[in-house]
Amino acid sequence: MTLAASTPLIYHLKIVLRDITPQVWRRVQVAATTTIADLHSIIQTAMGWEDAHLHQFLIYGKAYGVYHDGGFSFADDPDQVRLADFRWRVGERFRYDYDMGDFWQHDIWIEQIRPAVPHRVYPHCHAGSGACPPEDCGGPLGYRALLRERMSWDRLDPLHAAMQLILERVQTFAAGGPRPTVDDDDFMDALDQLDDWEAWMPIAFDRRAVNQAFHALGRNPHADDDHHPDSGR
Repeated sequence: MTLAASTPLIYHLKIVLRDITPQVWRRVQVAATTTIADLHSIIQTAMGWEDAHLHQFLIYGKAYGVYHDGGFSFADDPDQVRLADFRWRVGERFRYDYDMGDFWQHDIWIEQIRPAVPHRVYPHCHAGSGACPPEDCGGPLGYRALLRERMSWDRLDPLHAAMQLILERVQTFAAGGPRPTVDDDDFMDALDQLDDWEAWMPIAFDRRAVNQAFHALGRNPHADDDHHPDSGR
């Protein structure tokens, strides 16, 4: 089938975070007219990063990205460079780096190039797995060390005891006993332990939430223009 010149094309991308097991990945569909600046926001949203650090794309050996004070300078305006300009073929890939301290590297594969689906809003995330590591955890090596420390018995035993205490208080209340209150020091300490654990946990992948965030990006694609990642990393 020969497509008309005016037929909108969609790139089907697979984004894979390097050196993380189990693998963290997303599949997103973006318009060929998507700019480098917009793709940066799309990747941040899809992966669950906080856009708090510097970044760069490496495409055919050349760096692209959005400039921030004190950070990298790029030869091209990211609002003018569109994905279609690279004339990619299916099977090609490029790289996206985020946080030059932790140095998270993402491989981005061109899996398909197809006509847009009528009435579908782009960008669109249709698959994915895994949560990105927490920011500022030291990159892949630091993240693995953090996981080992967090999953050690020294950490898990107090967490298990805290969960058991909370469960006992709730069961007692359900059976007609007193309601747990802020005056119960043991109960509040157990809740604090769970809060500390939850604060460390990365945000789990939620395809619906990603697509809702994509829709918000579409309504206000430059909402983060006044946000400046730290220039040191």
